[in-house]
Amino acid sequence: MRRVSRQDLRSHFIPLLLVLIFVQGCARPVLQTYPADEKEIAAVSEAFKRYQEISRETCACCLDAEVDVALSVPGWFREHTGKLSGYLQAMKPGYARFVALNPLGQPWYILVTDGKMIKSLNVFEEKAYSGSVRSEAYDKFAPAGFEPEKSYYWLSGRLPPGDIQIQAVMRDREQDGFWLQISQAGAIDHESMVLFDPDELLILRHVLRDERGRHLVDVLYTDYQQISGIGKRNLGSSRADNFTIVTIEDFCRIPGSISVSSQTGSEKITLKLHSFIEDAHFAAEDFSLEIPDNFEQLLFR
Repeated sequence: MRRVSRQDLRSHFIPLLLVLIFVQGCARPVLQTYPADEKEIAAVSEAFKRYQEISRETCACCLDAEVDVALSVPGWFREHTGKLSGYLQAMKPGYARFVALNPLGQPWYILVTDGKMIKSLNVFEEKAYSGSVRSEAYDKFAPAGFEPEKSYYWLSGRLPPGDIQIQAVMRDREQDGFWLQISQAGAIDHESMVLFDPDELLILRHVLRDERGRHLVDVLYTDYQQISGIGKRNLGSSRADNFTIVTIEDFCRIPGSISVSSQTGSEKITLKLHSFIEDAHFAAEDFSLEIPDNFEQLLFR
């Protein structure tokens, strides 16, 4: 096994970028907000508390769907685009498998991770790549603050469990929703700005910022779909009468579209999830990957 070169890593990392939504220096324009009143702050805080409880105790562990991935990058003379199609599987907290298929339905690229190690196969080139998500090479591409050990939550439009504290609540100027400035135990070099819908108990957008307020990761979630197969059960209402009563079926949804854009919005990665498998369940061994003997093996450190 030889150590992977920078050129090898770049050619390999484009599919990895598409799967795990890693964008270096990603950001949208400054958030447009205005102050929320005391009643709204209290109601939104209560709704967010319920969101955390239900997400932790009720929603499914796994994701299994077909996926279409599109990458758009501007060039000097024209826009460069790329597309991948295949399927995506994920499991709490950081397990993920992506398989890109050719037009004949045959795998040409496979990636698996347990949130700590990454292994992938480029079938056309007969090369295998592997390494730690804490490697120096990996850090050159992954934005600061992104935790691959919790990648399932990024892919499912949820926040990982933990001690999450709301620092501020603001209204969004462009749509019905509230921006929550939150902090989580252990996150000392970044903070999250989350666009939260208290009626539907959904995360609409998640912006990760550094201590200077610069955007590190900016993910937009739309087209939420119910795929868990869990029967309806009333979850009750929040303290505010104007917030809708929701059910488990309504709440435990997965975004059908996940997009990441650059600061100007000209660079964009979009994942379209469809054909969900209901009640998907996996085990850790489902995210293993055997490397064929005839493949060249490369290690990034």
